[in-house]
Amino acid sequence: MGNVLIAVLGFSGYILPVPSLICGWAAWLKSQPRFGSPVWRFVAAFSGLAVASVVGLLAVFVIVVVGGMPESGRKYEFAMRSSGLGFLTSIFALVLSLTGKGPVRLPASLGSFGLAAFWFVAAFLY
Repeated sequence: MGNVLIAVLGFSGYILPVPSLICGWAAWLKSQPRFGSPVWRFVAAFSGLAVASVVGLLAVFVIVVVGGMPESGRKYEFAMRSSGLGFLTSIFALVLSLTGKGPVRLPASLGSFGLAAFWFVAAFLY
């Protein structure tokens, strides 16, 4: 059971974020008006999408930096701290997107969940 859970989380973390975030940004750019009523819920969904996108860029940055570092304690310390920061920020983006409303709610939620799974698996594997 545990192996299946890790496989599903790993699959979610590597496959889900990129298409979800692309669909989210496309949906936001197509939507008219972009912010409906109540405004705070649309802003929450958009904020979740924006934070998830920043976390996705953080993931790419960490992969490049950690991949270029020599094997040492600093490499693993940096990877674990980055995983913790990425996981917490992904959860924050997930909460924002779930409380939001609008066309970007689902893609932002899926992207945030995928990124949280990515960071969880990254920390688990280190």
